[in-house]
Amino acid sequence: MTTLNKSQQRDLSKTLPMIAHLGRDFGARALSALHRSAMKKSQQDEILAIALAYSVVSSDEFIIG
Repeated sequence: MTTLNKSQQRDLSKTLPMIAHLGRDFGARALSALHRSAMKKSQQDEILAIALAYSVVSSDEFIIG
């Protein structure tokens, strides 16, 4: 069961396919923005797992601080 809300799911469905075209930096910025705006720890954990799967966590653009 997913813990993401409909808005987060919609943003991910638009963002993930675009990573292939726009690159890792785009993916890192988009996923870190989603991570920072997530209200629940479980949502942050799921977004972080997706970021790890797409290998954008090591990018300088991935800022979750």
